Amino acid sequence: MNPPLHSSFRILTLLFAAILGLYCIWLPLAELFRPSVDRLPTDPQSAAMAAEQRNDANRAAWIGRIRGDLWAHSAYTYADMLWNNPDSTSQPTSSLDQVRERLDRAVRFAPHQSGAWLLLAGLASRYRWFNADAAEALRMSYYTGPSERPLIPLRTLVAGQLPALDNELQQLARRDLRVLIAQQEQPAVMQAYQAATPAGKHFIEQAVGEIDPTLVESLRRGVQ
Repeated sequence: MNPPLHSSFRILTLLFAAILGLYCIWLPLAELFRPSVDRLPTDPQSAAMAAEQRNDANRAAWIGRIRGDLWAHSAYTYADMLWNNPDSTSQPTSSLDQVRERLDRAVRFAPHQSGAWLLLAGLASRYRWFNADAAEALRMSYYTGPSERPLIPLRTLVAGQLPALDNELQQLARRDLRVLIAQQEQPAVMQAYQAATPAGKHFIEQAVGEIDPTLVESLRRGVQ
């Protein structure tokens, strides 16, 4: 081995060792701040608890940088905004900007995360985000997590709040409704119906009527 080649090999080896060393520091450093919020909260109570870990989740995401899972976990700590009044002046604009930035990074770096897509769909619809297609985000939630049972009640809630569902989304939402009814989750169906738009209520009535016609009357009585 001639001297120039030997010198180049040593430099490359040292460079690789330095990169490997930095990686070994970077990976566990993000884990030190990683919160216990590793899935999308699906009710106001768990969302409020997740919000208390927002600082740690944000810190872990900034350290992780290109780790989509950490950006998703950070976004999940803003899930309480799904149940806030979108017209309330008490909702800081900075929080809306922060969660949108985190969701954008989450679905870009880790597009397989159904919870991130669902949160994006819910917030985009609720706060009328510009350049954010809530229906397409909801579709991606179905595609990436069709059988994620914990997400089904919230996904049904979000579907009912959209202005309209195309044929494919209707079929996907019907499947979730069948799962809820088969597993005796009528309260989740009732909650989705009560929060739905007029078009959403009409769709839920039709879909539920195909499965359990007697439940339709219960839904209607529940909103009277």
